Amino acid sequence: MLLIGGDIGGTTSRFYMKDTTDETRFGSVVTYPSREFPSFYALLQHLLHEHDIAHVHGACFGLPGPVADRQVDLTNLPWRINVDEIKRRIPVDQVELVNDFYAAALGVDLLTPADYVCVYEGQYDPKGNRLVIGAGTGLGVAPVYQIGGCFYPQPSEGGHMDFAPLNQEQDDLLRWLHSQWDHVSYENILSGSGLETLYRFCAEQKRSAIHPSADKITLVSAAEVHQRALEGDAAARDAIRLFVNIYGEFVGNAALIWPSRAGIYLTGGIGPKLADWMQSREFVRFFLNKGTMRPLVEKMPVYLVMDDKMGLKGAMLMAQRLFEEKI
Repeated sequence: MLLIGGDIGGTTSRFYMKDTTDETRFGSVVTYPSREFPSFYALLQHLLHEHDIAHVHGACFGLPGPVADRQVDLTNLPWRINVDEIKRRIPVDQVELVNDFYAAALGVDLLTPADYVCVYEGQYDPKGNRLVIGAGTGLGVAPVYQIGGCFYPQPSEGGHMDFAPLNQEQDDLLRWLHSQWDHVSYENILSGSGLETLYRFCAEQKRSAIHPSADKITLVSAAEVHQRALEGDAAARDAIRLFVNIYGEFVGNAALIWPSRAGIYLTGGIGPKLADWMQSREFVRFFLNKGTMRPLVEKMPVYLVMDDKMGLKGAMLMAQRLFEEKI
């Protein structure tokens, strides 16, 4: 029996395959650049052909977008994915489509203590709820409620909530962003492209203070912003500081909506790369900055997940459950 779990991102798609009759057949994660394929179906067909797979018994794919009626339009890719179309295109018995952060929330159960670091200790309550938040190509949010020791993720599009500035610097940022977009969400800031945008904002602010008529700053990649910050570039360090502070306040806002005494888990590709900044006092200060509701937020532990395969593990767990329910 062959199972496939997939974590589909706007930048990278990753798959893990498991043969229940031959544990040695597959052993590593398979990765593809998402944008090199015209459709998800073409990507799946390539995967099966490359690994000489004739039939799939169960599959689950975590996808960046709201899933409705067994279909999803991806947020950061021009793909529409439908369960019936998957079954028509590839030989598969059962397919489940879930939001990517639903899959990540399932993956929390598979984490070991070595897979995460504590950002804020709080007062852990094993009977509480969880919250999974992650900045990557986009910004994902999954509330997770607990009943009788079992955790049940809920899909959401919380990353698209309106950005609300907290100080003068963020007011300036919002005005600057409104010159480009009518609607400014937290995802516009807390994502890979968001970090690039923050760098351009910080660099332009510094340059205009010295040369008011200077041209706009050329956009650089998030990875390059990180590298420049490590090398001491002031604008890059300001951009990462802004990113971390706004991330902290967003996590605190989400915690007010979904109190999570069993832990807030920060996943996604960006957090681990900025681990030193994410573990700073600034992140915690903005996380706790909730006025009269600070005592509520103070009780919630925050963990930075260093394992970038959490969503993939959650998708495979769901595929395994599909297989077990069938037999």
